[in-house]
Amino acid sequence: MHVQARAAVVTGAASGIGLALSARFARAGAGVVMADVAGDALHRRAAELAAQGADVTAVTADLTDPDAVERLADTAFGLLGDIDVVCNNAGVLGPVGQPLWEVPLERMRQVFEVNHWAHVLVARAFVPRLLERGRPAHLVHTASMSAFVVGAGSAAYAASKHADLAVARSLRADLRGTGVRVSVLCPGRVDTPMVQGLTAPRGAGGDTSVSAENVADLVWEALGSDRFYLFSNPDAPLRLRDQFDDVWRHVSLPPPSPEEELWPAPKATTEARKHRPSTWRR
Repeated sequence: MHVQARAAVVTGAASGIGLALSARFARAGAGVVMADVAGDALHRRAAELAAQGADVTAVTADLTDPDAVERLADTAFGLLGDIDVVCNNAGVLGPVGQPLWEVPLERMRQVFEVNHWAHVLVARAFVPRLLERGRPAHLVHTASMSAFVVGAGSAAYAASKHADLAVARSLRADLRGTGVRVSVLCPGRVDTPMVQGLTAPRGAGGDTSVSAENVADLVWEALGSDRFYLFSNPDAPLRLRDQFDDVWRHVSLPPPSPEEELWPAPKATTEARKHRPSTWRR
C-alpha cells in the first residue's frame, strides 16, 4: 500500500517540526490544514507558505478542547475531502531541570494536556472518519526519544511522551488489518525554537542535532510503509542500546537468596543506644 499524500492535517504547525512537515507536504503538491493554538504565528507562517504557491489553510485551535478538535476535523474534511495524512504533532516542553517533587503539579498537568490528551483527542476525532472512507491513510504521532531515554529533571516531558508512545502502539494494534497505518516519530534534539538555548538535563539529551526539515523528510519517506518507529538522529541506536541493555541487565539478574538481607536494619544513633533496653536484639 502507498499513501498518495494529496491532503494532510498537521497540528503544532506554527513552528518547528510541524511547520517543516506542512512545508514538505505543500511542496509535494498536497493541500494542508495547519493547526495550532498560537493563532498569530500560525497565520503568518501559513501566509508565507501560500506566497510561495502552497495550498495551505490555517486553523487556530486549542487541541486540549474536545469541541475544538471536533471542529478542526469538520473543517479539515470539509476543505480537503478525503485526508491522507494526519500528523499528531502538537507538543510543549514544559519544566525541565527540576526533580519530580519540585515540579508544580499544574505545570505537569499542562504538559500532559498538550503532549498526551490533545493527541488522544485528535486520534479519536480523525481515525473513525478515516476508517469510514476506507482509503489508505497514515497517522503520525510525534513522540520523542524521551519516550525511551529519561534523564534527570525531565519527568513531566518524558512521562507525557511515554504515554503518547503507548497510545501510538495501541492505535497500531487497533488498526491492524485496516487501511490506516500508524507511525510514531521519535526525534532526538531538533533545531527548533522549543529547544533553542536549552541545556538538556543530565542524561536527557543526545549528542546530535538535526534540522526540522530532516525530520519532515523522514516522515515523508515513511508514508504508506509499515515503518512504525521513526528515529531521526544518528545517535538513536546507541542511546536505545544503552537503555535496553539496562533493562536486560535487570531481567537477567538472579533472584535474591533467602539469606540476603534486602533491607538492612538501620544503625542506631549514639543517643538511641544510650536509651536502648538491654533486651533489644538484632
